[in-house]
Amino acid sequence: MATFVPELPASPRPGFASDLAGMWSFLIDPAGAARRVNSKWFWVGPLVLFSIVSAVASFLLMPIVQHVLEIAPLPEGTTPEQYQKGIQMSLMVQRIFMWFMPVYAFVIFSVQAAILLGMSTVTGVKARFGQLFNLIAGCSIIQVLAALAAVTIVKVKGDISTMAELRPPLGLDIFLPEGSNKYLAGFLGYFSVFEIWWIVMIVLIFSAAFAVKKGKAFVVIVPLIIVNILFRIAGAAFQR
Repeated sequence: MATFVPELPASPRPGFASDLAGMWSFLIDPAGAARRVNSKWFWVGPLVLFSIVSAVASFLLMPIVQHVLEIAPLPEGTTPEQYQKGIQMSLMVQRIFMWFMPVYAFVIFSVQAAILLGMSTVTGVKARFGQLFNLIAGCSIIQVLAALAAVTIVKVKGDISTMAELRPPLGLDIFLPEGSNKYLAGFLGYFSVFEIWWIVMIVLIFSAAFAVKKGKAFVVIVPLIIVNILFRIAGAAFQR
């Protein structure tokens, strides 16, 4: 005689409130974060948080940026009137950029997820774009903390006179003497506590989410690290 086995109810899917609470697992809990990678709308919370903090940071630094531009030497061949118009244009672009921060964040997360998807395909890891977008969005919370730390340092320091000082040293560039090559400073500045934290967490979460070895996960992440370093060096070109 056949034994009747009652069918158990399906486990409820995590809701939006659960996803919001789960954002913080991307800071210290790779296994917990790996479960969020499969949640369809998880990325919304981190993207909103990233956008708000980035926009607020830009707003708080705007008066300092204006001061730095106003006291900077006039570029060769530029009249004071032309330079003043340039300052106003730069500030207007910054204000517009603040309002479009969610769009910017979405595009950046998409590009990074696409890079990971390409590397996953090459290395034979079965990953979907949506999963990788969640991974990138979740790990951006570490970058949010980095932005908060940078703004706090700048505001506490107060006396800022150059564009370079708007990006306080949080990495190995802290050991460079004053006047060092700005591209070298940009390269070494990438290796901060926050970036190393980001690398470690994204590798561990990727490994847990897709059941691959940590070494293979690191290989998948390497191109993303290289792109981030190149952007950091390129950003140094605008510092004076």
